[in-house]
Amino acid sequence: MNKINWLMVIIISLVSMTGFVAAAPPAVLRAGDRISIWVKGEPELSVERQIGQDGSITLPLVGSVGVNGMKTTDAARMIAQLLEDGFLKDPLVQITLKGRAPGQQRSEAASVATPASPGQAAAPTATTGEAGKLLIEVVDASTKKGIGNVALMLGNKIYQSNRLGQILLDENSGYAVVIADGFQTAAGRFEEMLKQGTPARLHLQRVKLADAVTFTVIDAFTRQPLPNVEVTLDGMKITTNRQGAFKISLIKREFGEITLKRRGYRLHRQIVDYKGPEEQTVMMVRDE
Repeated sequence: MNKINWLMVIIISLVSMTGFVAAAPPAVLRAGDRISIWVKGEPELSVERQIGQDGSITLPLVGSVGVNGMKTTDAARMIAQLLEDGFLKDPLVQITLKGRAPGQQRSEAASVATPASPGQAAAPTATTGEAGKLLIEVVDASTKKGIGNVALMLGNKIYQSNRLGQILLDENSGYAVVIADGFQTAAGRFEEMLKQGTPARLHLQRVKLADAVTFTVIDAFTRQPLPNVEVTLDGMKITTNRQGAFKISLIKREFGEITLKRRGYRLHRQIVDYKGPEEQTVMMVRDE
């Protein structure tokens, strides 16, 4: 094999590892731009889209994805990650800028010519649409990674983030409550919670989970420990010991649901809090 063939093999291997095809030079995507998304070997997923005024595009399988302010290479990497998450194996994605939105170059030049004054904090940048739509990302305050399945309550509506932590909102102000498993609940004025970025970001702090929690199952009337209680948790079954206790370790979630079963007692289901005390008591009622 000659030198050129070896170089081709190396290039193909590098492309396969990254999951996307780099187009040089990478362009920064903006609302109104026309782009082409190519997925190797998947003609039904290879489409052309115009980025909406809310900064997002809608793709087969993955749905709405925010790409405003991203380089074409970064957007391709993100879409490849979404496709790999339950749909395709090692997807190869390329994004090509087909055309700019009218007047975009003039608006970009104007924004460069008007920087913030010295000592003046820049306002959080957000992608807004014609109907007041706002694209934000909810991220881990430590890792800055997007958080999926976040519930955000704002303006009498409940929104849910996608796997990247992105949410498309109808409003951009008011009192908000943000809830996510494994993170501290955030509440306050929405506009004060946003951080600078494109799109704007909302940071959540992780909660501290116990390393392990020991539960003791007792009779609700006699308060005596109950051995040989069948405990079901996340599809696994264990049994309480002679002291009526069982232990849960390697905790990764904030809450869990346990089901307790023992002859002579009513079936008992309970939500347990893994942030709580490391020793907790569960009561069962006799079936009389």
